[in-house]
Amino acid sequence: MRLGIDIRALQTGHKFRGIGEVAKQVTNRLLRYAANDDNEIIFYEYDDDDPKELLDLPKGLKYTVVKLGSMPENNLNRSRLDKIKSVTNQLYGLPISDSNKSDAFLQFDYAFGVPRNTRTVLIKHDLIPLIFWNDFFESPMVPFKNLAARTTLRTMFANYKYRRVLSRSVKNAHKIIAVSSSTKDDLKSYLSVPEKKIKVVYNGIDVKPTKTNDIISPDRMPTKPYILFVGAADQRRRVEDLVDAFNNIRADGHDMQLVLVGENFKSPELIPSVATRKAVMRSSYKSDILTMGYVDDTVKQRLFKDALVFVYPTKYEGFGIPVLEAFLLGTSVITYKNSSLSEVGGDYAIYVNDWWGIKMAIENLLKEDPAVRKKRLVESKKWAEKFSWDKSAEGIYKELVG
Repeated sequence: MRLGIDIRALQTGHKFRGIGEVAKQVTNRLLRYAANDDNEIIFYEYDDDDPKELLDLPKGLKYTVVKLGSMPENNLNRSRLDKIKSVTNQLYGLPISDSNKSDAFLQFDYAFGVPRNTRTVLIKHDLIPLIFWNDFFESPMVPFKNLAARTTLRTMFANYKYRRVLSRSVKNAHKIIAVSSSTKDDLKSYLSVPEKKIKVVYNGIDVKPTKTNDIISPDRMPTKPYILFVGAADQRRRVEDLVDAFNNIRADGHDMQLVLVGENFKSPELIPSVATRKAVMRSSYKSDILTMGYVDDTVKQRLFKDALVFVYPTKYEGFGIPVLEAFLLGTSVITYKNSSLSEVGGDYAIYVNDWWGIKMAIENLLKEDPAVRKKRLVESKKWAEKFSWDKSAEGIYKELVG
């Protein structure tokens, strides 16, 4: 059997985020299953680099590669006609060349396209842009009122393209793997996807360092007890709430640091979220806010393990892998209770609603009896261990070969 796997998520910015982690962890296990069953793998990838360097290819694995051209940002020299053909094919034609070479096809990101001529399993992580539409897409009414016809048309087309590709992808997919029951409910509610077409397969967790590249090494580690955040700095993540809580905790006399980890936190001045950037830059305790950028798995695990607490103030998550990472490494978790977070955090996360709740929860942890804390952390680790990448990959593989 020929199993097609689109691994372009390991060539884009996704490789630093949740989709890339899922693609890497699941693909590595699928390759082992395929080698044991004597199935052939067809990798679909961009021409620019070799994403297979991030994977562990089993000895004896039979595979071929289909190249899909350069990454879009590297196609600046293409003619306008070529660009039009590419977009038209994405919207109305066959979005992935030679997908019919595969008997079954696995797609980690709907935006890369879901072929209609091949039985495809689509992994759906969330519907964030659709749910938080105003945070991701501009209204065409603003340029329209300013008589900017070209900008109006571009805005209308960008909005149409997103909805078209999303709806076409979920329609073309033979089976949709939702990473949480919350995501499954969103698919049914927002896109009217039939329940029988959706299967919930939770993401997993693995503390073993995996292969990485383009690592930005941190220039320093925390020197005081610290509060940790790991993730992106988009508007959905209310990191400014965490900064406000940190400021008030410091004002109450607790000498500690705040550590912000993720590709968006290379330096305070480069944080993309305006609210978070202003909160960090204006903090009276800015010198104790460490923006460490992207770190490798070994450093990240050390940061989790040694943190006083991991705080995840987010308005929505498709899953929430960092919560499980913290649990598995013996760290308390404070988060907002919404979307999938109660599924992932279970009875072991500390749920709050705002910056004041974060502050009070951290101060309660500082006063917590060590024996109570130890028992809670042991139980939360056992909970996290129930989420394994082996279970995730096994469920997806069954859908592929079934």
